[in-house]
Amino acid sequence: MQPAAFGATVVTDRTAEVATFYQQYFDLQIAIDLGWFITLRRGEADWELAICERGHATVPAAVSAAGESTHLFGFIVDDVDKVAAALAEAGVRLETDPVTEVFGQRHFFVRDPEGTWLDVIQLVAPDPDWLAANLPTT
Repeated sequence: MQPAAFGATVVTDRTAEVATFYQQYFDLQIAIDLGWFITLRRGEADWELAICERGHATVPAAVSAAGESTHLFGFIVDDVDKVAAALAEAGVRLETDPVTEVFGQRHFFVRDPEGTWLDVIQLVAPDPDWLAANLPTT
């Protein structure tokens, strides 16, 4: 099976607030807004992020009953420090400071208004020593 596209859904009591967060900080645009269900996209991307109202008939009862999100979404951005600064200036608490990893990422963690974990990632050059030790060329 090859899926034609990919989508993830945040289940929340605050659909508009959560959608606004992704519009403001990740430049996603609303594709559909039914109030209880909102989809967000970036341009012509073949993926989408949906925001769905907790307790709606289309949401399994066990999902609506869950108290805290255990999702972790990754967003690749051009400038991690710029996104971190914008979030911090708006009063959004960063869960970690931006850090550069030897394997080729600069990233930090933050949560959306529903508590969904976000790994905000900028791709950077891996450390040459790490690269040589972990991905040797043949």
